[in-house]
Amino acid sequence: MKMKKIIFSLLAVALIFTACNKFNDQFDGLDELAAPTNLAKYNYTLVAADYTDISNKALKIATNADDSAKARSINTNKFFSATVPASNYVGLLLNTKYPYGDYFTNANITYTFGQNSPTFSTLNTADYQYVWNDPYWYVEALTPATAPDIKMNSILKNKYPTAAAGEYRFIEFNYSAAEAAIQSVDSSYFFDNFETHAYTTVAPYVPISENGWMQKDTALGSVKGIYNCRFFSANRYAQITSNATNEKNDVFLITKQIDLTLATNPVLKFDVNVGYWNATCLQVLVSEDFDGNVANIGAATWNDITSNFTLPVIPIAAYGTLAPAGIADLTSYAGKKVYVAYKYSGDSRTATVTKITTTYQLDNIKVCKTTQGLTIPSSEKQYLTYNFDGTNWVKLSSETYYVLQPADYTAMGLTSISASDLVNYIPNFLKIKYPYALEGASKNVVYKTSTGVNNATQFVLSGGVWSSNTFKISKTEQFVFTADGWVFDPTINMEMAKTDYQIMVDYVFANSSLSIFANPEFKNEEFYYGFGSRYSNVSFRLSYRDPFYFIGKTYQQPASADAELFALTSTTDKVALLWTRMEEGMNIFLQKRFPNAIPQVSGVDVFYNVKVKIYTPDGVTSTVTDTYIYKYQCTGAGSPPTFVFISKTKV
Repeated sequence: MKMKKIIFSLLAVALIFTACNKFNDQFDGLDELAAPTNLAKYNYTLVAADYTDISNKALKIATNADDSAKARSINTNKFFSATVPASNYVGLLLNTKYPYGDYFTNANITYTFGQNSPTFSTLNTADYQYVWNDPYWYVEALTPATAPDIKMNSILKNKYPTAAAGEYRFIEFNYSAAEAAIQSVDSSYFFDNFETHAYTTVAPYVPISENGWMQKDTALGSVKGIYNCRFFSANRYAQITSNATNEKNDVFLITKQIDLTLATNPVLKFDVNVGYWNATCLQVLVSEDFDGNVANIGAATWNDITSNFTLPVIPIAAYGTLAPAGIADLTSYAGKKVYVAYKYSGDSRTATVTKITTTYQLDNIKVCKTTQGLTIPSSEKQYLTYNFDGTNWVKLSSETYYVLQPADYTAMGLTSISASDLVNYIPNFLKIKYPYALEGASKNVVYKTSTGVNNATQFVLSGGVWSSNTFKISKTEQFVFTADGWVFDPTINMEMAKTDYQIMVDYVFANSSLSIFANPEFKNEEFYYGFGSRYSNVSFRLSYRDPFYFIGKTYQQPASADAELFALTSTTDKVALLWTRMEEGMNIFLQKRFPNAIPQVSGVDVFYNVKVKIYTPDGVTSTVTDTYIYKYQCTGAGSPPTFVFISKTKV
């Protein structure tokens, strides 16, 4: 793969940088230069004065207000961030700190990185319709078939098409462990369960007026008959009574206009409960000609459909429970626009011999039709945190951001986290959850507040105590000396260790089409690619692949099915096939070893140089172990990410 040559001077780099391009956009990996074998390696940690120095240097070459603001922020904050990345600025310091050196001299620079606190987001109806790809056949939840690991990246890309790289989102969503199934469901023309209405738990209560509802006491001079939104046992509902009004009340609670012009077989359903029943005082009415003005209630025609429902009669001094009242067929109103009213007629005037003061509670009022649709038995709230890497939304592990789940609130006896809860509960929670955390460990806890605002706070373990901290962490990144001075280099250089070779052994064991090539006795070697943690190398030893080699062994020889290999007659051809497989195997290894790999960091392509030991036949009988560097480029993030083979170099 031919890479771009380094052709710009340091001044040109500065000009490109100040034009809001990445500092290293012209620099693609130093592929065409031969690296010397003995190079200086610097390790340096930025101090406060360095941030000031970098800030001043960046200000001198800034060409617009945005560049200047970012430059000043480095001095003010004494840290870098996703929007002011170290990769764009640290080279300005290194060019004066280490001005001379051989090409490929590298420096590992440790600096303070200011993390972004995640923004709270909730998946809404449109998001669920998107994930189910249908405006009607959907459920307002994710299920195993649409689980976050499968669908959330797509959902968030659709929801936030202009997201900036480095953006964090704390996502609240509904999840059902049961898969959605086709059943008879209600398709609503109108529905209100009052859960979005304002309420108070003590007087004065909040009158029902949201979602298009209107109400009026039509009894002359009466003003105290009011349907209020009440709250009990985690549920909101409408409630009315004439008790203690000392009035005659004729109160209409009227829906907004319900459009049934395209309806088929509509019905009305609702739940009802009574308390301290002493008379039936509720009527259910429908009007075609009401004009929506409560002053004209008396001028409208109201059809009484109460007989379709069973209203509770409980002559005791207590409350019952909310339950379905029945179903009224509204087919005669199909093709029309109507209003539904609940008229309460009570009387608690002093002169009334038998007072009429039954309390009524109404909930889940629905005009709908029954049809086939997707349903789930139930769902629960879950929370995850995602970071946009510029291409995809990547789920952050609980080791990075721990999002309190419903069970966590329950365990702490809380429903949300207040400022005092943050101090009194979260440190103990972290101590229990991470009993083996080491000194200096940090956890970012995401939580709900009592005011409905969601937040995140970082905690650091110091002296055995978890204490809140700002969102700052220490990061180390690599820079390399080139003809253009010091530039950011996100290249990953690694040498495979015992655990790395075992990754591929495990992969072969888990792959049904390859598992016969893995040593079942010791589980530390496989003979398709040749990876083995037994000797921490890749073995091309042909004798291990000989169908006759394992005769009489305690485990079945694994290579008898390798028809592709043994169709070849010469050692040279067989080893050539193994070299071809090696490229495939290293690609798979990188996907397993670096599942969150991304193609660019700060606009610079990401390469992986992996040192691997390979045991190869030399001729017919002798063998030799050599070290090779396999170079790959990450070309796409995903599950798994994609890598392209660049080169193989013997060292």
